[in-house]
Amino acid sequence: MPAPAIEKSAASGSAEVRRALRLRILSAAVLIPPVIAAVMIGGRAFTAMIAFAAMLMVFEWTRMVEGRAYSWRFYVLSASAAAALILASAGFVFPALGIAAAGGAASLAPIGGFTFWPAVAAPYIIAPSVALIWLRFDPSYGEALTILIFATVWAADTGAFIFGKLIGGPKISHALSPSKTWAGIGGGVAGGAMIGAVAAYFLFGPGAAASFLIPGGVLGAASVAGDLAESAFKRRFAVKDISGLIPGHGGVLDRLDGMIFATVAMTSVYLLYNVFEGM
Repeated sequence: MPAPAIEKSAASGSAEVRRALRLRILSAAVLIPPVIAAVMIGGRAFTAMIAFAAMLMVFEWTRMVEGRAYSWRFYVLSASAAAALILASAGFVFPALGIAAAGGAASLAPIGGFTFWPAVAAPYIIAPSVALIWLRFDPSYGEALTILIFATVWAADTGAFIFGKLIGGPKISHALSPSKTWAGIGGGVAGGAMIGAVAAYFLFGPGAAASFLIPGGVLGAASVAGDLAESAFKRRFAVKDISGLIPGHGGVLDRLDGMIFATVAMTSVYLLYNVFEGM
């Protein structure tokens, strides 16, 4: 390729990155304040936000895996999600998980043909939503840890995007995603570690900053893993973005894929902490 054509291609790619980054920043500026407000208010406000997001994710998931919107499986799974989240907000976490499992099992009924993919929404979307409500409603550290999850996931997503686009380099796996790079992975982990330490400084005091570098990096890695898993799902069903609800991000599930894995990581560790502390 002639040199001018290479320069033109590079300039075009850089401009595309800047446009995508601007869209992400604008979307974040609109979405982050109400999310933080709901986390800080807690209670019904937080439950309503998680329930709304869960319903949208279940809709996007069932539409992607079934190839049609508003199937009967969507209604079964969304009803079980609503019931599970209401129970979780009332403190009945294990019954809530049972309702989620029952919804997933019901969606396996071979009405109109058998498919197991819709049922994946139960462990992949509904159960982590229940876990996040359980975490936020914890009277000791619920608010702080929930803010920490959101902050590190946002930082990991931004770090992975910037490093991946500007540095590029070797791809991770064509089977998982044709565009994800090792530089993006590093950016996600670094972003999570940095913001984890900064968030811990303000949430738990100056002495906590250094001790949250590693947990922040782990949450960042979990967020990146969630993004990779979602990329593999989209590749399996031949879609680029699950929907276009959030400019610059795609669908709600595109935006919250990292949040799902980070929530599972945080709540699992915190549950173990509570168990061993009570022994």
